[in-house]
Amino acid sequence: MTDPSQGIQSPTGPLSSAGAVSPQGSGSDGPGRYLDRVLPGPGSRVDRVSQRLQDALAATGDTFVGRPILHLLRGNTWLGHPAHPVVVTVPVGAWVVSSWYDLKSTRTGRPRDEYAADGALRIGIVGAALAAVTGIAQFVDTRDQARRETAVHAALNNAALTLYLLSLGLRRTGHRQLGRRVSAAALALVGVSGYLGGDLAYRHGVGVTGT
Repeated sequence: MTDPSQGIQSPTGPLSSAGAVSPQGSGSDGPGRYLDRVLPGPGSRVDRVSQRLQDALAATGDTFVGRPILHLLRGNTWLGHPAHPVVVTVPVGAWVVSSWYDLKSTRTGRPRDEYAADGALRIGIVGAALAAVTGIAQFVDTRDQARRETAVHAALNNAALTLYLLSLGLRRTGHRQLGRRVSAAALALVGVSGYLGGDLAYRHGVGVTGT
């Protein structure tokens, strides 16, 4: 497994031991400055829990069986870039489609629109599982602020997935309108989490490797 302490060279600049692009002003101004203030800092509960979780995952990934699996889930070598940004398009896209058909079915009342909404929701749930494991592979390589932000990102995704599962259950028991509302709340969480995901990729450089 790559030793993050050695540092990695990136097209956008040298990567620090945190597995992130060295800040060149981007972390001290703009939205990133406010984001760093809002998110949990060093010594926080999130910091401690994420560190213990990362240590456990890293130990598992540094085994005979874990190393090839982690290599596959990262995607950097065989795919040419991290696998996670590609995989997340499946659940996000499916849930957006589901929301569209939810809105449409409230107007039309047609069973086929409701069926499409429910089907897309299910696809999103399945895709979220694969997105989660590819995200874990990136989480192992994060450090410091990037690690804490990744933990928050993952927590939001898990909360959204829980809401989508709840929504699916409500739909199946005849509480469709409430299920639609729960799905809307879940999509809002996905949007916030997606913003953090973009910040992790483009400001912190998580998943970026040398060229």
